[in-house]
Amino acid sequence: MATPARVYHTQQVHYLRKSVAFDTPNIGSGVPMGTLPDGAIVVDLIAVVETAFNAGTTNVLVVGTASNDDALIDASGVTEATPAGYRDDTGLGYVASGDTEVLVKYTQTGTAATTGAATIIVAYVPNNDG
Repeated sequence: MATPARVYHTQQVHYLRKSVAFDTPNIGSGVPMGTLPDGAIVVDLIAVVETAFNAGTTNVLVVGTASNDDALIDASGVTEATPAGYRDDTGLGYVASGDTEVLVKYTQTGTAATTGAATIIVAYVPNNDG
């Protein structure tokens, strides 16, 4: 079930924040972060890898929507095996068409990961022009 979109009554930047790990339930198919309200514009995208993801061949962390799993942070936006903060511009300027659920997805190949944790932040400005 999607969480309701947040829109505060004052002019301010809103955000969604979600911490995930290599073994978060359903991470392979997408874990909900929250919902962008209709007309919201994404203004920043940050992924902080706290613990390296260590699958044997590939580690891919993406952020997107049900219709496009890497619409906001694509596969090249994060170096999952290196703890650091990453800013990705893939989804800058993304405009939500209707209330839009945001999902975080991690996929891996090769030997299964035994470590990996990250926090994702999606900052947006709602359409509250009045």
